[in-house]
Amino acid sequence: MTKKIIFFQLIFIALLILMPISEVFAAPAFYKKKVQVQPFQNPPGWVGTYNPGALISDLLKDKLAQQQNVNLVSFLSPGSQKRNGNEGTSAQIIITGQIIKYRPALPVKLESTKTEKKMSHSAEAEIQFQIFQGQTRRLMTEFVINEKTSDGEFPLGYSQSSLNLKSSDFKDTFMGKVLSRMADQVIPGIVEYLDQIPLDGQVIAVEKEEEQMIINVGEKSGVEIRDEFTVYSVDVNYPDPLYHEDIGDRLTKMGVVRVINVQEGFAEAVIMAGGDFIKGNLVRSKKIKPLPKVLNNSAGTFNFPLAR
Repeated sequence: MTKKIIFFQLIFIALLILMPISEVFAAPAFYKKKVQVQPFQNPPGWVGTYNPGALISDLLKDKLAQQQNVNLVSFLSPGSQKRNGNEGTSAQIIITGQIIKYRPALPVKLESTKTEKKMSHSAEAEIQFQIFQGQTRRLMTEFVINEKTSDGEFPLGYSQSSLNLKSSDFKDTFMGKVLSRMADQVIPGIVEYLDQIPLDGQVIAVEKEEEQMIINVGEKSGVEIRDEFTVYSVDVNYPDPLYHEDIGDRLTKMGVVRVINVQEGFAEAVIMAGGDFIKGNLVRSKKIKPLPKVLNNSAGTFNFPLAR
């Protein structure tokens, strides 16, 4: 008996040696949620030579692209969406907002007064951030952040390179430091929230004869074979029958599907229960699959509440 035990132990050790290290120490799978950042509205009366709303939007995208649990979705203007026959988004959440205060507006001029020169050596911005649910477009939360600094070397826009987010010139500007600090406050809250919710997607095709469907989340979103999703129909702006008020979005469970094939941007799933599925139905993962702690390095001082 002892010899048999030793024999099996030796086989097990041999298998571990032959098995690729990546498989032995494979990190747990985690979901990457689709996020779309839309342009922010410029401050009232803005007449500058550059677009600060697009700047903060690009800065957020640049920082979100570095997050392990984020799958960025490109934004198309309403005109482009109509031309392509697509007026929606596959994003699970949408981030946008508006700039309320933005000082100084323009780089200092040679003929500036003493007050204007003093203001050019500091920067202050106040921005309202808004987070929307992607499929229903319901506002989930909004908050305002104000940031100011006199730490910098140049006013933003003093040169073309100062408007390049990856340039050291941008990082040396007063407003560049303000906008970067704002983004650094917001990103950790978004990352943490995404880690606490299931993965959402949509049905993009139903194959009734094969009792299968195709969903628009796949390998890029961390979907694996045997993952299960609950399918819902969504009634947006569900009305209160008594007072005719919008009381939320009604989700009606339609069934359950299990993934049998995964491609880069989509997955095929077999229908386990339910029926009458249509294109556009919401699919929601049964599991959360958060980032492993070793990969979750988000840290920030600003926390904001998000409805689940």
